[in-house]
Amino acid sequence: MEKIKSISKTELIIYGIFCSFAAAMLSPSLKLGLGEKGDLGPGLLPLAANLCVLITGIALAISVLIKREKIDPSGESEKIDRKGWLRSGGILLNFALWPLLVGIVGYILSTLLISLGLAKVVGYKDWRRPIILSVSITFCIWLIFGVLFQLDLPSGFSF
Repeated sequence: MEKIKSISKTELIIYGIFCSFAAAMLSPSLKLGLGEKGDLGPGLLPLAANLCVLITGIALAISVLIKREKIDPSGESEKIDRKGWLRSGGILLNFALWPLLVGIVGYILSTLLISLGLAKVVGYKDWRRPIILSVSITFCIWLIFGVLFQLDLPSGFSF
């Protein structure tokens, strides 16, 4: 039981460190400038990333405090098999193909295809959910960057 409590304390310390660094980087990100519609500033991405780390760290710390039970880490770790290597390779391949496809077929089609490929690689069995997920991801990112920030997204030669 002592081992379980010490793991919770270690996790809380790690989450606290990440939250501290993220909180410390918020002010410099704001000083870089967030930009305006159509012209994003250099501080927007660091600010968004730091907010994500801060919110995730706080949520994880709260979950550790709420859920005091942990699985014993002294158990044997899972070995990666052929299927795991293929899945990892498929994920990396999708990430490598996306920038190449954007220039050829444009943002919308390439993002749709890559997110569909990633959904299938990570293990979605049927086609309905991956298609809904891919369309949702593509639409949301287009809405944020194409409409809200009014950025010109790559159109490729086919659009």
